[in-house]
Amino acid sequence: MKILFLTYDLPYPLVSGGKIRAYYLIKSLSRNHRLTLFSYYRDEEQRQYLPELRKYCSEIYLFKRRKPWSWQNLLRAFLTPLPFAPATYHSPELEAALKKELKTTHYDLVHFESFYPALYLPLVEKLGAKTLLGNENVEYQIYQRFADSRRFPLLRWLLKLEVFRLRLFEENLWRQADANLAVSKGDAATIERLTKKPCSIITNGVDPKVFQKIRNYKKRRPLIFIGTLLYPANNDAMKFFFQDLYPEIKRRAKGVKFILVSWHKSKWLKEYLTDPSVELIQDKETPAGDLLGRGGIFVAPMRVASGTNIKVLEGMAAGLPVVTTTVGIEGIEAKDGKEVVVRDKPEEFINEVIKLLGHEDYRREVGRGGKALVERKYDWGEVGKNLEKVYQELVYDRKKN
Repeated sequence: MKILFLTYDLPYPLVSGGKIRAYYLIKSLSRNHRLTLFSYYRDEEQRQYLPELRKYCSEIYLFKRRKPWSWQNLLRAFLTPLPFAPATYHSPELEAALKKELKTTHYDLVHFESFYPALYLPLVEKLGAKTLLGNENVEYQIYQRFADSRRFPLLRWLLKLEVFRLRLFEENLWRQADANLAVSKGDAATIERLTKKPCSIITNGVDPKVFQKIRNYKKRRPLIFIGTLLYPANNDAMKFFFQDLYPEIKRRAKGVKFILVSWHKSKWLKEYLTDPSVELIQDKETPAGDLLGRGGIFVAPMRVASGTNIKVLEGMAAGLPVVTTTVGIEGIEAKDGKEVVVRDKPEEFINEVIKLLGHEDYRREVGRGGKALVERKYDWGEVGKNLEKVYQELVYDRKKN
């Protein structure tokens, strides 16, 4: 098949869950299909990564994304029905290129990988191309949870108003797409209830080859979290960790250390980096397997999320015992206490971290259990094959009917 694939940002280097998912889907699909990539980008230095993507894409077109808080975005969000988040992806250049490409070249389908580039899904539909919407999350749910967690009533009210607009926009995209994908059963059920059409589950995954190192559970290594703080769910989780969890963990576990891997450095983080037990790694080049090899326990105290957390899967793939929340483990079929540790109350989360720090056998059991699960059920190779079946159904099988 000939596929036009759209992404919200250049899917390399692999510094966020969305980039990781898009990269491995493209890599897997390129074995049997011809791909053209349309991608937004943020700065010119990203062009250095094009050679990696040219291995898998026959053509690549880049479109500069305006800074989110530009006056153009604010004006568009204020004067049109378009919510602020997708308004930041409005691009006359991409729109013109999309029209030209679809009028001059036949594509079997157009794959929008994530909600953000799907701003142009209605346009593609009008041009007569088949559309597939890859829902990495149910976006409005993320913003809803974020709004609910705000303490100031006026800010909470304004955010909820924007969430309402966002929900209407997102639900309309689900209805218009010829096919929808979700990464978890819960997200798929949400989409199916609205559209009354099947929604295929294409899970997130890992590349087992990246995580082949043998882990030594005898030595107590630092706690670790990997995830860009530019993503609101990660930013919220780390604020929660530093304010409500880590002080008590340090008090009860003398000598404990924490490694945060995020290429983006939020302003609020500055005060916590004065703590000698905290290390920030802003590394875009080192493979995740090597970075995770420096940690001993992966902590993911997620409070705002949807879909499936790739960071959690990668922690498990590296053989790390993972302590997370019910929100953090959404979409991952893992047994609590055997393949992952799930605790929502702060005191219980802290207790499990302390227990893992003090018990080698417990670290080994949970770490090995999680690794075996991921290798068995969440390999990107198998995920790609499942996506190809969805393509087959959409492009060929539906023609027969």
